[in-house]
Amino acid sequence: MPYIEVRGRRAALLAALSVALAAAPAALAARALDSAVWIDLVRGLSLPWSSELYLFASLAAAALAAPYAAVSFVNRRYVEAIERSLPAFFEGLEEGVRAGMPLVRALETAAKAVGGPLAREMLAVVARVEMGDTLEGALSGLAKRIPAPALKRAASLVLVAYESGGRVGEVLGAAAEMYGMLRSYEEERRATMAPYAATVYVALAVFLVVATVLLLVFIEPLAKLGGAAAQLLTPLPSPLFKATFFLAAAVQAVTGGLVAGKISRGTVKAGLPQAVVLLVAVAAYFYALEKFVEPALALGG
Repeated sequence: MPYIEVRGRRAALLAALSVALAAAPAALAARALDSAVWIDLVRGLSLPWSSELYLFASLAAAALAAPYAAVSFVNRRYVEAIERSLPAFFEGLEEGVRAGMPLVRALETAAKAVGGPLAREMLAVVARVEMGDTLEGALSGLAKRIPAPALKRAASLVLVAYESGGRVGEVLGAAAEMYGMLRSYEEERRATMAPYAATVYVALAVFLVVATVLLLVFIEPLAKLGGAAAQLLTPLPSPLFKATFFLAAAVQAVTGGLVAGKISRGTVKAGLPQAVVLLVAVAAYFYALEKFVEPALALGG
């Protein structure tokens, strides 16, 4: 799949798609709000609880973010594929130049050798040059369309090699070595940081388990006792605990997904798909807990 530019008309279409996808769950959430249980926190401030309300509200938020998250995910994979091909591309470019090819011809040969997204973009650059554009203009257009730092550096290095005269091979050889080192460093960094990113999921799972135990083993049984014992041991209604646990888990899911993206990929934006998935998972978990688990244990009501 090619790189998707999110600007102008495409940005407007993406926003319209997000709103359209979120409309149905938002309407269902508004409908569920009418049957929600309201808990008074302080005077003038109440908190609603309804598993349907929070489920549909979470689905609406996820649907609102899903199109942009999907485009971001596709673009990131596209850019990462380009970055993986850069060392081999510059090696092939160096070999072509040392074999006596003009730089533009060597670009075409090296691109076809590496294949993938980088080949598609570099062949487009060659096509623009053959149609009368300058190499600088074609590479600048590529760097502007795909704002990836590695691709901008690669375009600058190709231009430097093009303008360096007889030292083209040396410049391209140094570039190939540099990108090889950067790629090795990036792979090592991701392998090192992977366990830290995994702690986000472990922490959320632990929180959900603790919340489930508290609800099913302590809070719900105490609420069913009634009378003075319930007033002494659990002065707060159980829906308040459910709403509090859900909101805490939802915040942890969203922030944890964004943090995981920052740790594993270096940008917060890379964690948006994970945040969306975790938020939906939390909402589905609490919905299933109230609608299926509690009745099965004769604790619902």
